[in-house]
Amino acid sequence: MLRNLEYMDNKRSETNNITYSKPKCVSRIIVFLVICLVGSILVAAPFMGLFLNNGDNAVASKLAPDLMAMACSAFLLVALAIENKIEKLDLWMLRPSALQMKVVSISILLGLLWQLAIYLICQLSNTTYPHPTAEPSPLLISIVSIGLLGPFAEEMLFRKWLVSMMERGGFNPIAIIVCSSILFFCAHLGDSFLRVDTLVFAIPLCYLFIRYHDVRYCFIAHAVCNLAGIVFPLLIH
Repeated sequence: MLRNLEYMDNKRSETNNITYSKPKCVSRIIVFLVICLVGSILVAAPFMGLFLNNGDNAVASKLAPDLMAMACSAFLLVALAIENKIEKLDLWMLRPSALQMKVVSISILLGLLWQLAIYLICQLSNTTYPHPTAEPSPLLISIVSIGLLGPFAEEMLFRKWLVSMMERGGFNPIAIIVCSSILFFCAHLGDSFLRVDTLVFAIPLCYLFIRYHDVRYCFIAHAVCNLAGIVFPLLIH
C-alpha cells in the first residue's frame, strides 16, 4: 500500500497543470466549503419546517428529510458546476477506460460492509436503525434522494473535487485521505447518531479515487451502502 501511495503522490490531475501554493489551495477549499454549508442550510430550511410542523403525519415526516436531502444534493451539484467552470477542474469528465470488474466488486463489497457497520453502530449505541416507509411514493423518493443523488453529490464533493483541489496544492495522498475523511465525518455530524462509519469508510473511498482517478468506483460503494440501508430495514421488519 505504501508503494501505491508513493505512486499516487507523483500522479497529479490529468485534466490540467494548474497548481496552487498550499495556503492558497486551503483558502479556496475553505471558501467553497463555507458556500456549500451556508447554501445547504438555506435550501434545507423550508423542508426542516415541513418536518417540524408535521410530526403527527408519518408520511410527511418521512418525506421531508428525503426531500431536504434531494434539495441539498441538487444545490451541491449546481455549486460544483459553477466551481468547475471557475477552477477548470473537468469534474464531469469520466475516464475513457471501462470499469474494472475487480474494482467494481471491491466497491460493492465495501458498500455492503459500510451498511453493516452502520447497523452494528446502531445496535451498540441503542439507536433506532433508520426504517424507511414501505409506501411506494416515499420509498421511490428515498431511493432517488438517499440511494442515488446523495451519494453522487457527496462523492463529487468529498472525493473528486476535494482530491483534485488538494492535488493542485501539492498535498501528499495521506494528507488528502485524512482531510477527506475528517470533512466527510463532519458533514454527517447532524445525523441522529455519531457517524463514526463515515470517518472510517471515507479512507478506502478516497484511496480508491486517488488510486484510479475514477469517481464511479466511489459512487458505486456509496450507493450500494445507502440502497442497502433502504432495502435491509424493509426486509427485517
